[in-house]
Amino acid sequence: MQDELSEVIGAPIRVDAPLAEYTSFRIGGPARYLCIVRDAEKACRALTTARAKDLPCMLLGHGSNVLFPDGGYDGLVVSYQADRIEVHGGRIWAEGGAATMDLVTTAARHGLAGLSFAAGIPGTVGGAISGNAGAYGRAVGDLLVEAVLVSADGAKRRRATAAELDLAYRSSGLRKTGELVESVTLGLEQGDQTSEWTEIEEILAHRASRLPPPELPSAGSFFRNLPPPEPGAQRVPAGKLLDECGCRGLRVGDAAVYEGHANIVVNLGRATAREVLRLAEEMQRRVRERFGVQLRPEVRIVTRTR
Repeated sequence: MQDELSEVIGAPIRVDAPLAEYTSFRIGGPARYLCIVRDAEKACRALTTARAKDLPCMLLGHGSNVLFPDGGYDGLVVSYQADRIEVHGGRIWAEGGAATMDLVTTAARHGLAGLSFAAGIPGTVGGAISGNAGAYGRAVGDLLVEAVLVSADGAKRRRATAAELDLAYRSSGLRKTGELVESVTLGLEQGDQTSEWTEIEEILAHRASRLPPPELPSAGSFFRNLPPPEPGAQRVPAGKLLDECGCRGLRVGDAAVYEGHANIVVNLGRATAREVLRLAEEMQRRVRERFGVQLRPEVRIVTRTR
């Protein structure tokens, strides 16, 4: 099967690839098959081939917001890494596999304003659209002009506007359809290059002061912030509730709540997905019993095991 998949897709296929190597959490068992594709055509062939062979298939970007199970994934994991970025006037076009941070810096180099809030957000452009990534009250989806999407079976392409993607807080309709974000076009405004770089540097410094160092792998904020208590108000940070429940420093095995931020779970070295989920359940329990609300994961939790 390995050679057959590789020949049809036109990309090398890894067998029993440790998914921990492909996620920022550094957690996850082996994928039955894994391939890295660097253009949309190969991605389409991977999806159609998996469908034809009745092989479960999952798309993966940089793995910055995902938790794979300890048992791995019983199917084909397709890592889409097409990463071209182009600027056309006030619009910036990018392939779905481009790093979100590369998009931010490209916009700044061309003096385009409106995207600096995304500085430091990990992952790919496709993942940012799929999860409507954002910070400081703004989201990438707010800037979306058009996305080119490939169906989950690789058979169809379509163009969609932001209004057609059911964009919401940290989610979109793409989570349900499983479509691949082949490319996106964002609409920005002409700004001052110096001001943009200054804002980017300030945001990166602020994030660095709150987030774990590289030697503590994580997937960023584990739970979504809560809806505003009233119209016009800001969302209630999940980290604030977790902090008030004494969650900092909680630990299950090698999975622990980061001492510097109560809504971030870190891998102390050999954490398993099971340990992370047990820890997350305890965090949810504490908030539920004290505040009467159920926290919802922001991290994508994969359940298909081998």
